[in-house]
Amino acid sequence: MTAAPSGPPRGVDRQRWVVETLSVRPGDRLLEIGCGGGTATALVAERLATGHVLAIDRAATAVRQARERNATRIHAGTVEVRHLDIAVAELPDGSFDTVFAVNVSLFWLATPPGLLDRIGRLLAPGGTLHVFAERPVRAAVEAIAAQVSGALQASGFDPVTTVVTGGRAAVAAARTLSRPRPGTSAP
Repeated sequence: MTAAPSGPPRGVDRQRWVVETLSVRPGDRLLEIGCGGGTATALVAERLATGHVLAIDRAATAVRQARERNATRIHAGTVEVRHLDIAVAELPDGSFDTVFAVNVSLFWLATPPGLLDRIGRLLAPGGTLHVFAERPVRAAVEAIAAQVSGALQASGFDPVTTVVTGGRAAVAAARTLSRPRPGTSAP
């Protein structure tokens, strides 16, 4: 006989850690890329008063689950969930204070050309991009954090901060649009 696990399921624990790390303020405008079943979206929405979170996922099943989990907040106008791929999304520039993604391998495996520039344009002045990863082996999460950090720096995000604790990594970065990206000239 095995003992029942105590505490919240691992995924919920991860999402709580993500939301704590984001330091969501009541009026924030957030974009979650790859929202899955909407757990982080729900936890973010709990902290919003006048703010809004747009949660997107390219999987129809995930979008359905996220909409079900967040139905009350969708009805209230705090949450919007869309079936959308960030690689082709047309969203207004400067419309988010925070963009975040949890375990979205797009950021460390095969980032489409121009994606980080597009995300940078989505951020309002002073806004930040947060990329979170969780893996069972610390070396794997360290490699992911290094890959993401390097890609963000190469795309003109500055400063980039990385925190690795156990099997979790959080990479946060701001985009300074007034500075030219490395290898480009100023307008």
